[in-house]
Amino acid sequence: MTPREIEVAPHPVGTLEALAGGGYTLHSAVADLVDNAIDAGARHVSIQYDPTAAGTLTIQDDGQGLTEAGLIQAMQIGTRHGTARAAGDLGRFGTGLKAAALYLSRGGRFHVSSAATPGEGAAVRLDTARMQETGRWLISVEAAPHLPTGTTLLIDRPMIATDSETASAALQALAAHLRCVFSTHMVRGLTLSVQGRTLEPWRLCDADLPEMVTLSQRRLGGGRVLITPFILPTHTDDPMIEGPQGRRAHAGFHVHRAGRAITLGGWLGLGVGKQHRKASDRVRLLVEIDPGLDQIWRINLSKSACTVPDALRPTLRKLLDDVLERAGKQRSPRRRAPSRTPSPDDLWVAGNMIRRDHPLVQQVRDHSGAPDALEQLLVRLEQEGRHG
Repeated sequence: MTPREIEVAPHPVGTLEALAGGGYTLHSAVADLVDNAIDAGARHVSIQYDPTAAGTLTIQDDGQGLTEAGLIQAMQIGTRHGTARAAGDLGRFGTGLKAAALYLSRGGRFHVSSAATPGEGAAVRLDTARMQETGRWLISVEAAPHLPTGTTLLIDRPMIATDSETASAALQALAAHLRCVFSTHMVRGLTLSVQGRTLEPWRLCDADLPEMVTLSQRRLGGGRVLITPFILPTHTDDPMIEGPQGRRAHAGFHVHRAGRAITLGGWLGLGVGKQHRKASDRVRLLVEIDPGLDQIWRINLSKSACTVPDALRPTLRKLLDDVLERAGKQRSPRRRAPSRTPSPDDLWVAGNMIRRDHPLVQQVRDHSGAPDALEQLLVRLEQEGRHG
């Protein structure tokens, strides 16, 4: 008999619930929604939580906005599948708006209003109860003619406590997370606020942090992966260095994609041996990849985890061991009153370390065909300097 072809349509609510269960947390879901605003060209993103009644979470941006047709398309699943992705595109599967908003909503409802030009807006409402009732992919659509340019998302009954003390603590933790995840975009001009308070970027991998040591950069994967190792000072009480969860939680790999953090620490399955465990808290490796490597790095739905490609694991393993070895041998001194203010021209920094970002070092690296040999030379000079 000739086989028949039949359409196997997914169940609307079941599909949406599966997507909403794709590894989200409060932090990663809100970050996913901020991604949409940045992709729309927003310069200002506001997050407001109103705990009255059942509560409402509002995310508003001043981006390009959408027409009614664009808003309807945004409610479809996987609308961008197969389309080329720009270098700065933060989107991943074309599911973020639906999945993240429904994860956040205990009521299974959210409302989006948007306008591409002032006075010509539209609004849509997605309600899983209505989908469950009809068994169909239904949304409600209406004109919203008095909207300014941009987009506003209202999430019904968000998964945030309604009592003020618990809600305040949750929002403070959320703000700290967003400061880290979007620090690069904030440095470039993005204004992000939570409950009316403008956030400042919290850069966990930054050569300008006090006594932070920056090692030589490496390019892997045909030049599409840039790795910058950092070693933290031994003694510090600076929260900007420690990070919102402490240096142990933020030790390891900080994978950034199009300037947006995917991970804020962790070892990506490579692990740390016993001999390096003591020094591991002082090691951070910034790994910058572009969106074209999403599939290779297996960026997950919530954009909060990834996997090192098998082809890069041996090289990354050796690089990690080398940095851990360096961290174990180097000790920055306990802070004393400095005899003078360090100069930007200083080649050496605290702990007999050579600055990798010094103009002379950068110039030699730029004209050297052997960056690994240059790094070995710098390490040798540092070792002789300590014993000299």
